[in-house]
Amino acid sequence: MLLNFFKQYFVLDDTDNDSHHSSRFRISALRILLSVSLLAILGFTSSSLIEFDASDESVLFVSLGILYTLIVALLLIVSRRFHEFAAIALASLIAVTGALFIGFSNTNDGVEFGVIALYSLPLIVRLFYSFKASLCFSIANIATLGIDLYLAQSQDFKTGSGTLYMQLMLFALLNFGLPLSVSRLLKTLQMSIDSHKELAENINHQSELYEEIFEHTGTPTLLCDKRGVVLKLNQKALDLFPNVSADTIEGTKINDWIASTSDASSRFFWQKNVSECVLKSNSKNFLEVHRSSLTTHGHYVLHLQDITHLRALTEELETTQQTNSRLAHFDSLTRLPNHQNFCNQVNHRIRNVSDYYTGAMFIIRISQFKLLNKQYGREQSNKVILNFSRTLQARLSDKTISGRLRGVKFACFMPVGQTYLIQRNLRTLIKSVLPEQIRIGEDILNIDYQIGVAYYQNEGETAEELLERCEMALEYSTSAERIAFFDQQLEAKLIQEHKLGLALGDAIKNKQIQIWLQPQVVSSGEIRSFEALARWRLDDGSYVSPIVFIRLAEELGLLPKLAENLLKQLVSVLEAWHQESIKTPIAFNLAGQELMNDVFFALLMSMTSERPWLSEMLELEITETSPVMTNPLIHKRLRALSQYGYSIAIDDFGTGQASMGQLIDIPANILKIDRRFVAPLPDDKRHLDIVKSTIQLARSLNMSVIAEGIETREQANLLISLGCDTLQGYYFGKPSPISDWTENNNEKAKQLRMVY
Repeated sequence: MLLNFFKQYFVLDDTDNDSHHSSRFRISALRILLSVSLLAILGFTSSSLIEFDASDESVLFVSLGILYTLIVALLLIVSRRFHEFAAIALASLIAVTGALFIGFSNTNDGVEFGVIALYSLPLIVRLFYSFKASLCFSIANIATLGIDLYLAQSQDFKTGSGTLYMQLMLFALLNFGLPLSVSRLLKTLQMSIDSHKELAENINHQSELYEEIFEHTGTPTLLCDKRGVVLKLNQKALDLFPNVSADTIEGTKINDWIASTSDASSRFFWQKNVSECVLKSNSKNFLEVHRSSLTTHGHYVLHLQDITHLRALTEELETTQQTNSRLAHFDSLTRLPNHQNFCNQVNHRIRNVSDYYTGAMFIIRISQFKLLNKQYGREQSNKVILNFSRTLQARLSDKTISGRLRGVKFACFMPVGQTYLIQRNLRTLIKSVLPEQIRIGEDILNIDYQIGVAYYQNEGETAEELLERCEMALEYSTSAERIAFFDQQLEAKLIQEHKLGLALGDAIKNKQIQIWLQPQVVSSGEIRSFEALARWRLDDGSYVSPIVFIRLAEELGLLPKLAENLLKQLVSVLEAWHQESIKTPIAFNLAGQELMNDVFFALLMSMTSERPWLSEMLELEITETSPVMTNPLIHKRLRALSQYGYSIAIDDFGTGQASMGQLIDIPANILKIDRRFVAPLPDDKRHLDIVKSTIQLARSLNMSVIAEGIETREQANLLISLGCDTLQGYYFGKPSPISDWTENNNEKAKQLRMVY
């Protein structure tokens, strides 16, 4: 306690080595000097009191001792707060004391004490002030040296301060030697302090820099020693432990807060490069610990990465991958194998049989499903598919492989014995497994199917080939015979149609399909108009029936392009006839698919706008047998063409889609009676009644009537008598190339004669 008190009182502790170190040094030196001086004066005063004899000299010494004691004690008291004043006062007191002893002392010791007191001033001044101030006092003491030498030579002070040599040595030592040495020492100490201060500032700067880097690593970071004791952690790491302070964690082991999930038995998981862990306070919070070694200190820097969301995403991804894998192999609605999975299973079954193996592959397509979808909605229609698949699965044997191909197509592959190789037996088997009725809510629906069947007889076919054959057979199923079997003739026919389709595409591209014209005459036999007919001649000189290639073009989506080529060819002829004042119109057939095509319709409208006369020379015949003729867009475009002045005829009336409804929806002014009603005339009374009623219907609607397919005079006279306006058929003229009517400057077209 006493030692600490003296350290604090004399400012001897070095704990506060800051920018105020100079002041602390001066205060410490001042207090030491004042304390020592006070002790010396107290000793002098005490001695004077002991030797006191009531003489004037004793009174003077005691009085001076008491005065000096009070002055030094006062300076010692104020030295803490007013150390500069105390230092000046101390130097002044020594200077005055020295001068008084030199001036008034009658003894050599008194003079010597005064000289030494003055000689000590440069050293004392140097302790509290600069070297220049000390040097000034040193120079001033030259006068003190002179006085001392003078007194030494005087008669009263022969022994004085000793020899001249000793006087000079004492002067040099006290005025220059010690002050210079102390100055050098103080300078060195000051440089050392400045150097340490700069070094401390650099260390503090580096420490702050490292602290900032550690705090802003971007990840939660811990610093721990080899034993796993946490030495430090940044704020991000502290955020992982809510309601816990840094002091609580620092000094504890990392195992107290984090547990390994990858290796639960490892106590030193944090020494691994990477380790997956979990917070002990929250088992749902997952971390990934990345270790870095600090080789200088042997400590570890641990970067903690919160992987809770990443782990959740990984689990979700795994679930998604499992779902995608299931979707990639199974139908999402029925859970039946999809096309690829079904083929893989069938191929695996075929490859892994060792004995003679027979089987049947068949595709089931639910008929009229689009109507069900439209009537009941998608959700209810999906229930139909689901109920059908479940019923089918329940009725099939365990050895049967089934799957959903697409839409309402299902495929089955079943092993069959020799009995079922007979088509009627296999047909019976297939019908037995198909549900005839499906319930939707309270409704019970009768279900119709179209089925294509192909046999497998251990001939090396693959599932893909069998499905392709089933598809071929399916295309030839009808409403009367819903189960169609594949055979070689069917395949040959389909291959031939495929080749014909390729050739048709080339023919349309190269504009090889030409227009032929067949006359349409009035009752007098004069040609009223023509019907444009398409003819396709092959390279071998043979012709393909229009019924065949028009149907094929419609199936392949080539009909709009074909119609575009024929229309351009026809319009060029009509343009020439218009210039020659030939006013005979030509009827052009449209199957509906062309009018649905935006490009073709735009072409027709642009031709009409560029040639206002075209609507008078071009008649449009709408093939009523086309299913698309019921489409509202067709009706809208036909009304637009009618407003432009086109005559519109309904071709093949009575044989197609909703005949009576077409008379309302289509703005037609011509009705054509199909050849199938004309051919039996005049002998068939039933057909005669149909023709009569059709003509009467047309008359009631202010429509003209054209009868086609007339081949005899009797048919012609009968139809004329019934009031038919226009007649067409081989009796009046067969179709001929359009060149027959345009050659020799349209000579034949100008004549417009018909010979009976």
